[in-house]
Amino acid sequence: MQLIDLSHPLEHGQQTFPSDPKLSIIPHGNTQTLKYNITQISIGSHQGTHLDAMYHFLDDGKTIDQMPLDWFYGPTHLLRIPKKANEEITVEDFMPYEAQLLPAAKIIFETGWHKHFGKDYFFSDFPSLTQEAAKFLVSKKIRLLGMDMPTPGKDWYELHHILLPAEIVVVESLANLDKVPDQFTFMGFPLNFKGRDGSPIRAIARVDS
Repeated sequence: MQLIDLSHPLEHGQQTFPSDPKLSIIPHGNTQTLKYNITQISIGSHQGTHLDAMYHFLDDGKTIDQMPLDWFYGPTHLLRIPKKANEEITVEDFMPYEAQLLPAAKIIFETGWHKHFGKDYFFSDFPSLTQEAAKFLVSKKIRLLGMDMPTPGKDWYELHHILLPAEIVVVESLANLDKVPDQFTFMGFPLNFKGRDGSPIRAIARVDS
């Protein structure tokens, strides 16, 4: 059994989605001043590798603490859909994997964009899921949709309003997807924020021998 980290490290001053809070990680005390090391952290609920609750876009949608834990854990299929900057991800890109798109399935797709994390253009030039592709995935009744982009696509408002009403867990900014096989067990539990819209996660792939 092998555990592979699918999360980007969190660092002070790290990039964020343009309108999101900025990440601040500042030492508050150390072994000389307080006799122990402790850190002050200010972070947005959608920083780095994270997941969206339905409440992120829907006032009557489930919040993080209302989502069942099994939504964040289980057998997962990785779909390899290589894309370049600003390219579209269409229904046709998912058709070779249609046999994996079953009700309650956990699906993650890799475009290769995770390799650009930290670059100036990571939050502007990412590949983009089309609205038609999002509707196609909703029609398959999948439970989780993970990706290596920071948001599903350029039409992020419309795309979230397609995916979240179907109670699909949206996991964004996954890392190291080129290091995992096509099938593995995904673990990506959020912090238990009461009544809130999302959370950074430590996403892990468990690969059994």
